[in-house]
Amino acid sequence: MSLLEAANISFKRNQQLLLQAINLELHAGELIGLIGPNGAGKSTLLKILAGLQTPLTGTIKFQDQALTKLNAKERSQQIAWLTQGGSIHWPLTVERLVALGRLPHLAAWQQAGITDQAAIDQAIQQTGIEHLRNRDATTLSGGERTRVLLARALAAEPTILLADEPIAALDPGYQLQTLELLRAFSQQQRACIVVLHELSLAARYCDRLYLLKSGCIVDTGSVAKVLSAENLKNVYHIECEIGCTNVPWIIPSRYIYN
Repeated sequence: MSLLEAANISFKRNQQLLLQAINLELHAGELIGLIGPNGAGKSTLLKILAGLQTPLTGTIKFQDQALTKLNAKERSQQIAWLTQGGSIHWPLTVERLVALGRLPHLAAWQQAGITDQAAIDQAIQQTGIEHLRNRDATTLSGGERTRVLLARALAAEPTILLADEPIAALDPGYQLQTLELLRAFSQQQRACIVVLHELSLAARYCDRLYLLKSGCIVDTGSVAKVLSAENLKNVYHIECEIGCTNVPWIIPSRYIYN
């Protein structure tokens, strides 16, 4: 059974068709990568999968149940959303901000309990932000903010995590840490869909890929199948050196002008 299934998803904004006939499946234990050039529709698709935008056509099911049948609280318990370049507007401490991830599990005005605090502490530890616990969250750098917002998502203990470019503002060490964390998350009967631009890291960490261009899925399947020289040429207009020593690597070598 699929954890999440999208069928025939199309989406239009201001009379422009941004997604067309998208089909996607996510199973427990998978880390799925959404890749493609800027403007391909990756972020829009992720928002639709999270239930944050309504598609023009198509259906989305969570564990064989229509996503629209889940109320906002139920959906927040099951699906966590990590937005691209998320902002923080309120001067909360980092720990208080991470604790907001537990709200879907609490009744109105209910205080966090022992179980909630354990989830908060684990998320802080997993993301390596213990030293930021008492910092004003509005003073964080872009990379620190990304890790704190990831911790908030993990504190919710969701079944599915949808992450839009979670490593874009991170240095190489934290990029690897974050993807290893998402990989570990997905191996516990949960699953993750992540938008990535770093093709070598997509090849290294993802189980399957969906390659998008101009709102359509160009190819899907294994890393080796999707990240072919032909696909990279047709979609990104680049020639690449592709190989694998200890880990797979993809190095763009030339831009192909039309």
